[in-house]
Amino acid sequence: MKSKWLKTIILLAILSSSFFFSFAQPKVGQKAPDFEIEDPNGKTIHLSDLTGKVVLLDFWASWCMPCREANPEVVAIYQKYHDKGFEIFSVSLDTKREAWLNAIKKDQLSWPNHGSDLKGWENAVAELYEVSGIPATFLIDEKGFIIGTDLDEYDLDKKLNFLFNEQVQFYPQTAAGKLFFTTKAKYQIEDLKGNILLKGKSEEVDITGLAASEYVVRYEDKTSHFLKKVSDQSLVTFYPQRVDDKLTLSKNANFEIYNQRGKLIKKGAGAFIMVQDLASGNYYLSLEGTVSTFFKK
Repeated sequence: MKSKWLKTIILLAILSSSFFFSFAQPKVGQKAPDFEIEDPNGKTIHLSDLTGKVVLLDFWASWCMPCREANPEVVAIYQKYHDKGFEIFSVSLDTKREAWLNAIKKDQLSWPNHGSDLKGWENAVAELYEVSGIPATFLIDEKGFIIGTDLDEYDLDKKLNFLFNEQVQFYPQTAAGKLFFTTKAKYQIEDLKGNILLKGKSEEVDITGLAASEYVVRYEDKTSHFLKKVSDQSLVTFYPQRVDDKLTLSKNANFEIYNQRGKLIKKGAGAFIMVQDLASGNYYLSLEGTVSTFFKK
């Protein structure tokens, strides 16, 4: 009998422990839990809708004076980095719809991702993230992982500046002749067995000597993969080099578009590439692994 009671107590302890840890606040390095919530127009929006962007998940309320005092600096940071791929997802702990919407308008919170269930501290998303005080923020990278929490405006600006302006990236992910880095970088290229094939320090790497296969590239403190293709003898061309809405290719081809920081923006295949959704600026275009540039007007 004692043995049965002991087993029951142990089981209850395990269950209660699992319950506790499953609801612990998400930490840096963990995947940000996805959620859905209604925006001011009654439309259901999801955190996962912003995959591919760097996102600041911001918990606030119209009645929270520290939140309101911080809003002008948050707005300035949004305007500074939005065109580079930064978004804000604001979750309000308001209970009154009018107060919530008036605060959005008065503080000029111009980003489109605003949500609330108007349940105050019983807000489902705040409970999911174990928010016990506001303002509370979670900085989430393009793949949905938390890379910072409760950063003040100075540290947030510093982090975003590194992500968008200083962090080394490489392109293209499918390459025929060369790999490029956004700045001079120390690199090492390995096969999938870990054998080192190329290493050095440069802004570009000639990979024509590599066989067609998948490879690992290590650079600075990052590790990624790329696919080496056999170079096509008939080079794919495109026009115009200054474009409004559409690029036309000389034939059907696989393409990848990267911004000036080496971030993959769009990929696909075809004889036309629609680019009307891109912000104005210079871009890298990889056609079957060969990189050129174009300017989006």
